[in-house]
Amino acid sequence: MPVKDRLDRYLAYNRSRIVKAVQSNEEKAVFFFKVVPLLLHVNRPGLPGYSDPFCPCGIVRFNPSQALPPATFHHYFPQSLAENISDSASSNQPPPIQSVKTIGSIGTIAQTEKSDCDYWISLRFADLTEQGLTLLGQKCKAIEEWAMGLGHEIHFFLMDLDQTRDNSFTSRADEESAGSALKLLLKDELFRTHILVAGKMPVWWLCPPGLSEAEYQSFVQALPEKEKINMESFIDLGYISNLPKSEIFGACLWQMNKALDSPFKSVLKFAYLELLMNDQQTLNLFSDRIKQLVTFPEQLKSEDRLPIDDIDPYLLLAKELVAFYQREETHPKRDDFIRACLFMKTLEDFKPQGEGGDVPAPPPTPSTATTILHPQQSQRLQAITARMGRWDLLPQDVKHYLNFPFWSYQDRLSAGARVHQYLGDTYQRLSGYLQSFSQEGRKQTINEEDIAILGRKLSTFYAKKPHKIEYIPSLSRQMMSQADITLRLALIDGKDSYFASQTEGNGLSDFKQLMIKRESHLIRLLTWLVANGILTSKTRLRLSPQSNRLNLDDVKQLVRTMLTTFPLIQFTHISANELLKSETVIQALAVINFAKAPVRGAKNIPITIISTNSYGEYFLHDYENIALYKAALRTLLTKHGVSRWQKNLTVFIPPQAEQHALQALLDQ
Repeated sequence: MPVKDRLDRYLAYNRSRIVKAVQSNEEKAVFFFKVVPLLLHVNRPGLPGYSDPFCPCGIVRFNPSQALPPATFHHYFPQSLAENISDSASSNQPPPIQSVKTIGSIGTIAQTEKSDCDYWISLRFADLTEQGLTLLGQKCKAIEEWAMGLGHEIHFFLMDLDQTRDNSFTSRADEESAGSALKLLLKDELFRTHILVAGKMPVWWLCPPGLSEAEYQSFVQALPEKEKINMESFIDLGYISNLPKSEIFGACLWQMNKALDSPFKSVLKFAYLELLMNDQQTLNLFSDRIKQLVTFPEQLKSEDRLPIDDIDPYLLLAKELVAFYQREETHPKRDDFIRACLFMKTLEDFKPQGEGGDVPAPPPTPSTATTILHPQQSQRLQAITARMGRWDLLPQDVKHYLNFPFWSYQDRLSAGARVHQYLGDTYQRLSGYLQSFSQEGRKQTINEEDIAILGRKLSTFYAKKPHKIEYIPSLSRQMMSQADITLRLALIDGKDSYFASQTEGNGLSDFKQLMIKRESHLIRLLTWLVANGILTSKTRLRLSPQSNRLNLDDVKQLVRTMLTTFPLIQFTHISANELLKSETVIQALAVINFAKAPVRGAKNIPITIISTNSYGEYFLHDYENIALYKAALRTLLTKHGVSRWQKNLTVFIPPQAEQHALQALLDQ
């Protein structure tokens, strides 16, 4: 096949992925593919990311006036005084950014409303000064923060071309960098999932699969003369054909960490690791399979070739994983679990029409499952199910998963436990492979510092500690949120017990299915619900008729304060720098006399302090009197710098008859 045809096929494939992103969410697609590259290309006062006139900027072969029409520009930047966006900067320096690519689920069946967008930005660090690299990193951070304010989560990875080519790369821009845990696996993911946003395309797509490293280098060197192409239009990201087993351990730790926030995606990646490790001396990467389908279809049998529009890296990988697990002899086989995780990944952002309103939508019947959704989401879901059905990738009990918005809490908990059980079991199976590898005397590629970082994140989630609020091994915590929760107070064995349950109006009648948690401590129960994403700002709280000793207004006000004080923790966003330091309290909430006990001096005032630390853990401590409380405050201030003056300590006192007397005691 002539090289021009391979180029045409790659460009057609790239366009098809962008079209899929537009079909998934047109507003996000415009932002990801037009607005963001513009901000990387220009450096103008009044535009997000500008802080220094000498900040390097600019993408080669990028025309901003064509990429972002004036109407779209003024929609996003109505107050901007920036003009002449057609040039990249005030200097005459060549643009430093050689290529901008997405990496991940954008433009695939796995893209959802919640999908973030990771950008792999290729440039040569040696072309910039250290100050220039720092300024460009700061520019990227500022754009990320501005985008988050608009509801778009993006991450930039500044990647050195020379390091990438040598497979020794690290990122200069984002705390989510995998450090030493991933190298070739990350490069493999880039090749098999990326969309070229702007700049040069990787020459890898023109190199036949299966070459040795020496053959690859010779092929690239011969391309200009042999194929009469201008290599200035391409970037060489280097050779990749197989994975050393030395990288698997770090990859396992990395995916275990990613699973804390995005379990379904991590299941697929964990299964991919097991596929790679299964009885193979050389671990062939899936990126070569994608390249064959896109630019080297003649290497495949006619029945294995696909139309460009049908090439979806997530679907293809899932198909391969299902086939792999169908071959195993264990019972039950894991192939349907892979189907279910892919399907649940596509359902992450679907909500029934009534959710968030005053009246919840009724539970659907199997024949009307998609009608509970908003019309636009219903059409998208029908397209997803039809597409996955054609690939034999729908889970066996698809109707059960379609009814996910109406699952009981126990159903959600069971599904989450199954996900975490799979991750743990697969980690153990992979450890067996790795043990034999270690016995051969070879070392892992992950360094000790990154083992400490990733291990500490796992400890944050799984480890039990005194006074700690435990995380549940659940689905993504956003998928655990409840539309309605009923609180009940009951006297059991002479002691108060507090129950949180789903409200019966959702169609459930079995008390065991309705039950979420029982606690002897109301504030601990509420903190646990908030920390695990079960109780959110959209949850409707109710009291059972038998719970008249509880004040619903006080409970709602406390919950609002908790949600404001403690935003839901994203484990993947906890910085490596923080995890390498000793843990420190970063936020605290003091709840004073919530039960409204009589104020008789300072001896018997019940006080609870809820806190979060730099590792992402919640703790709850009770104090019997104001003296102990004030001693705790001194420790928070002197050891952790937490106080009302630092605006990281909030004090909540519910309205009560002896409010002034209580406040006077606190102020002494």
